[in-house]
Amino acid sequence: MRLQGLAAAAACALVLLPCAARAQAAGEPLHVSGVRVVFFGPSRAERDSIARDEGLEIDDLLDDFNYSAGKAAVYLSRAGIPSEFTESRIVIVKTGGAQFRTFDRKSIPDPVGMVLTDGFHEPRVVPGRGTDRDLLIEIKDYFHLGQ
Repeated sequence: MRLQGLAAAAACALVLLPCAARAQAAGEPLHVSGVRVVFFGPSRAERDSIARDEGLEIDDLLDDFNYSAGKAAVYLSRAGIPSEFTESRIVIVKTGGAQFRTFDRKSIPDPVGMVLTDGFHEPRVVPGRGTDRDLLIEIKDYFHLGQ
């Protein structure tokens, strides 16, 4: 949907994040390959549903995660590693040898997290929010970057 792409672009611009805004139809899987970090979170409909059950807690969780992920995205940009934010439920990662690994956000216990891939080795899913330092520890470990 064009509006989703515009909303994602506006969100990236508002917080000055280096991310790719890609218009996707509701329920459309996100396909990634090569070196990339994908930060994921619930769709608007999912947020509304969770909010009815948990009140403002989901808003706090998303605010914390988006802040930390935004700071991590700045580091990633400086390191030359592409990153993006998605609300897609399914993330399909192409790895070496044209193999594919599919992640369903519904099978992950937390509504937010990140998928790390170098395009060759097994991708890593990091569920849950953490501080930007927590996210960077995972990122540096996976990509073998200097601490």
